[in-house]
Amino acid sequence: MEKKNYEGLDLDVYEEVLDNGLRIYISPIERHTIHARITTFFGGSTLEFKLDGDSSFIKVPGGVAHFLEHKMFEKEDGNDPLAVYENNGASGNAFTNEFVTAYHFTGAGHFYENLETLLKAVHEPYFTDENVLKEKGIISQEKKQDLDNPFSIVYERCLVNTFFFFFFKNTVLGSLDDINSITKEDLYNCYNTFYHPSNMILTVSGDVNPKEVIDFVKKFYKDYDFKKRPKIIVKEKKEPLTVVKEKDIIHMDNLSKEVMISYKIKRPTYVKDEYLNRIYFSFLLDLKFGAISKIVDVFANDANLISPVSSYLEPVGDYYMIIFNATVKDDADSFINLVDKTMKEDEYSLDSFNLIKKAILNSIILSTENASGICSMIANQVYFYGAPIYDMHDKLKNLDFETFKKATSGADLSNRSVVVLESED
Repeated sequence: MEKKNYEGLDLDVYEEVLDNGLRIYISPIERHTIHARITTFFGGSTLEFKLDGDSSFIKVPGGVAHFLEHKMFEKEDGNDPLAVYENNGASGNAFTNEFVTAYHFTGAGHFYENLETLLKAVHEPYFTDENVLKEKGIISQEKKQDLDNPFSIVYERCLVNTFFFFFFKNTVLGSLDDINSITKEDLYNCYNTFYHPSNMILTVSGDVNPKEVIDFVKKFYKDYDFKKRPKIIVKEKKEPLTVVKEKDIIHMDNLSKEVMISYKIKRPTYVKDEYLNRIYFSFLLDLKFGAISKIVDVFANDANLISPVSSYLEPVGDYYMIIFNATVKDDADSFINLVDKTMKEDEYSLDSFNLIKKAILNSIILSTENASGICSMIANQVYFYGAPIYDMHDKLKNLDFETFKKATSGADLSNRSVVVLESED
């Protein structure tokens, strides 16, 4: 066990790597509740893969990671992990995004019973033709709700229109055809590849003793025979700079118009540190569209806008995808043109930059005040950057205005895709 520290945040983390490859990160804090999360690096955008040394790739339908997440709660003995948590006064759940699947619980008491339940949940699969067929009906209903949701419709079309080959263009749920084509064999192929401890991390935070937790986890795994595994190879395809389609109109019986804009940007390389590179680009959105930006008042006084304007940055392979979304009354073009004009402006003030830097530092400190936020921060950093960024506070404190301008000035905004959902009338 090795003790590390998030410098400037007064946050200790105890690290351990088990013989089976599981990486454990424990951050004890004096809080009444304890949060534990086990994360496997398998999400909705992984559809072709193999183990190093295998002759061919396995290809699975879209939505299989999310489907697998659902099925991991069904056990041969009929015990429901969520019911165990509830009986112990805790709450449990799981989620799948494009990159990972995570299972977690939060509670004050019966911690080790809950932890054992969590670990058993991800290491004791039970898939049959019958229970897979039953799950298809449940998840198909979930998907059909998306098909009636204007945001989900434009988002799904936006992904397909932005990327040629990246599997990120497939939504986490998959299509109805994908869901109905998933088999028990698909689930076992994915489980046997990605649910090995060497492809997973366990994060725990709260009022715990790190050594006791690690000893408990080591003892748990003595009953499981996880052999050393070859490296997982995920199939990658070269993605063109351009978008698939620049504009798409979807007709649906809707009183308003739903608009989504996607900029596909090759990651500039002026800043070599990937964490800082991403932070500088998030500053770009904050300065142009955040709470202190000039555009906020324009949006607030725009009678054409029905909803707030949302924007976010998504790293996808060696690209950044910057997405904007809003619901408008009738004039979609004015909103699209305003976003485009604002994105292409390059006037920034040092004062605004420093205000955002201060706000981010404060938000990082706040996120370490609760066990769930700490586990989420550690898990995200391990996935995206390979390890916790223990000097994160100093890196953020030393963000430089001139470096920011140089890091973001080379962004090519010419590759843009727009999707508008509107009434046929």
